[in-house]
Amino acid sequence: MGSCMSTEKQPRRAQITNISGPQHLMMYVPRPRVDYNGRAVRTEDHELDRQTLEAALTTMAEFIDRQRQNITIITVGGAVNTLLLQNRLSTHDVDFFGTNLNNDQRLLLDEAARYAERQSQTPLGGEWFNNQTMLWLPPNVHRKVTQEAFEQDEVVFERRGLKVVAAPWKYALCGKMNRLFRPDQARPYDVTDAASYLHYHILRHGGHISAARIKRWCQGYQKDTSDDVIRAVNEEYRRLYGRNGIAG
Repeated sequence: MGSCMSTEKQPRRAQITNISGPQHLMMYVPRPRVDYNGRAVRTEDHELDRQTLEAALTTMAEFIDRQRQNITIITVGGAVNTLLLQNRLSTHDVDFFGTNLNNDQRLLLDEAARYAERQSQTPLGGEWFNNQTMLWLPPNVHRKVTQEAFEQDEVVFERRGLKVVAAPWKYALCGKMNRLFRPDQARPYDVTDAASYLHYHILRHGGHISAARIKRWCQGYQKDTSDDVIRAVNEEYRRLYGRNGIAG
């Protein structure tokens, strides 16, 4: 912080709001790590509980704030379940994306995540904060999901310097359905996650959702689903919430 005696004009804090489109070549986070001989360094994953995640993101926010930046990112998956929905005890990473970001912000986020990793009393893992999801998002879908996430504004974490919002519930739902569509990729918790995301969408918008509408959502996000997957998600919804979430 500058001295209150200084008369020098302080730089304005930057707030990232542009969502018109990503830079042509988007930087991968984390940047590859190599040893002194230029060989890739292997990283380990760790299960991160809510307290560990909040502490790490707080350290990141403080780092970014010291650079006089405010950055908003979007996350999907385990971090949403662990921090916001609190229906999972832990996750192994925070997977972020957003066409509002440029490579200068991605670089700053990478530096902040590495700093948090060094400062953490609990091992985080070299890829605890990454943008792998971005690699699988076609540019038009990336822009669409960014816009919808900002409109939804479900805050997962927020401190001065860093705000994390959840991906649109309907996008998260379709992502889980896409994995359930492929039994070799599906994980035991995917159907429960899908039902939870559908529930939060319904809480915001009311009423149950038709199967046809869900198919249109998934088509718009370039995700696969099927009648069998939709039926399985509705059965899990009924088990969790005592009523149907999907009609038709």
